[in-house]
Amino acid sequence: MPPRPPSCVIENLSPLLEGGRYPVKRAVGEDILIEADVFKDGHDLLSAVLKWRKQDDAAWHETPMQVLDPYNKDRWRGVFTVFENAVYEFTIEAWGDSFGSWRHEFEIKLAAKQTELKNETIEGAGFISKAAKLARDCGQPRDAERLLALAGEVRESTPVQVHELAHRPELEALMTIYADRSTSTEYVLISPPVAELIEAKKSRKKKMECTARFPLVHVDRPRALFA
Repeated sequence: MPPRPPSCVIENLSPLLEGGRYPVKRAVGEDILIEADVFKDGHDLLSAVLKWRKQDDAAWHETPMQVLDPYNKDRWRGVFTVFENAVYEFTIEAWGDSFGSWRHEFEIKLAAKQTELKNETIEGAGFISKAAKLARDCGQPRDAERLLALAGEVRESTPVQVHELAHRPELEALMTIYADRSTSTEYVLISPPVAELIEAKKSRKKKMECTARFPLVHVDRPRALFA
């Protein structure tokens, strides 16, 4: 099966040397400020996270990215700090925020004095129930139970109460943790098939370009900052 087209576009990443051909250099303890253009078609809201790890690690660390300009919502920014003399890799993952888009549209309709919002209410409860399933799949039954309880509360509430529930910090946090990333897009330098092809050629040719899949950061000792 051919790969699905990306749901979001991630481009103009910085810092990036020669399109990722060479690693960015930093010293231990320094912050690394990452920016990129992130957007998609349509009017749905986006969520994006900055992910980083040491090159040989399996698990990612991640932090939410923020929009730089409220009038130009394509440019996003995130920061992470490096604490070890090692090679790190980083990337950005972005996806359409279904719950955030629903909450925004619900708020607009409520402000426009629309009173018949039963279908919208059921739709919002469905997003919360879906997050409960994700929580259960992640081995977090307590969070799943709490999300199911909140979904039931939304179904039985008036539009004004639904609006208040949708902005409750507890629900916002749970919906962020268990966001649906099934159609997310991840920034990569080289797709796996191309990387495998280059690796195959490397055995016959000594000088090859970097085959890293993600942008790299070479973290040196603090003394590297001094001549």
